[in-house]
Amino acid sequence: PVRTLLIDNYDSYTYNIFQELSVVNGVPPVVVRNDEWAWRDVYNWVYKKRAFDNIVISPGPGSPSCPTDIGVCLRILCECGDIPILGVCLGHQQALGLVHGAKIVHAPEAIHGRLSEIEHNGCYLFNHIPSGINSGFKVVRYHSLVIEASSLPEDLVSIAWTASPKMLSFLDSDQPDNTPFWGSLNNLSITDPSERINNGEVPITINNTSKPDGHKIVMGIKHSSMPHYGVQFHPESVATHYGRQIFQNFKRITTDFGSQSSLFQERKVHSIGKLESPQVPYMTKYF
Repeated sequence: PVRTLLIDNYDSYTYNIFQELSVVNGVPPVVVRNDEWAWRDVYNWVYKKRAFDNIVISPGPGSPSCPTDIGVCLRILCECGDIPILGVCLGHQQALGLVHGAKIVHAPEAIHGRLSEIEHNGCYLFNHIPSGINSGFKVVRYHSLVIEASSLPEDLVSIAWTASPKMLSFLDSDQPDNTPFWGSLNNLSITDPSERINNGEVPITINNTSKPDGHKIVMGIKHSSMPHYGVQFHPESVATHYGRQIFQNFKRITTDFGSQSSLFQERKVHSIGKLESPQVPYMTKYF
């Protein structure tokens, strides 16, 4: 099983993520609110006790630029360069956007519980997931802020974006579109899994893909050298297609990273300082 530290940014979707991770990982994640632990506590459990294999940062209200909205998350993202991290919505904006210098701006319109079709570049986070219009890859969005695509620094890569400006309703999602509910693999071509490249990703070819343009909104990013990923949408939502596959892919990214990197066994951070072990008795029930 993969052990996940789930940082809760006081969001109602956190325990939807908890349920998905429990199924995918084989063991429930440990949920800690963003102001519940100081950095020394995170360091103690992640590095000294080696209690976790990866970290997921939940959605949440507010802005990633507001310290009270994100708590210890920014410190985690700055220090834990050798730990696989997945940020969702607010976690996406802060995880790979704000921390690395991208601009967080208002979206063209506030989106509350609407569906968009997504196009991606074949990053392993979207392995076995189709791409583009009418592919069946539809996701649920709740956000008013986005990462400005033109502000992405060199060490951040856009891996997914809206396939078109068109928004779908939940009724649209339920109507037949000549594909099963979980979509179609017609737009996706996957090579043999044994042909993994150096970073552990399976090289795949996506038909009819293009880089994001002016009307397409960034829906996913990754760091070019660290195992850090972020998605603007909600993979944990019941109405998101292929949501569980994304969590499964992140689990595989975690295990592949662990098998290839000695840092998984002997983790280090840039600034340690004098640390004391926190008292977290409830955690023992998960291990």
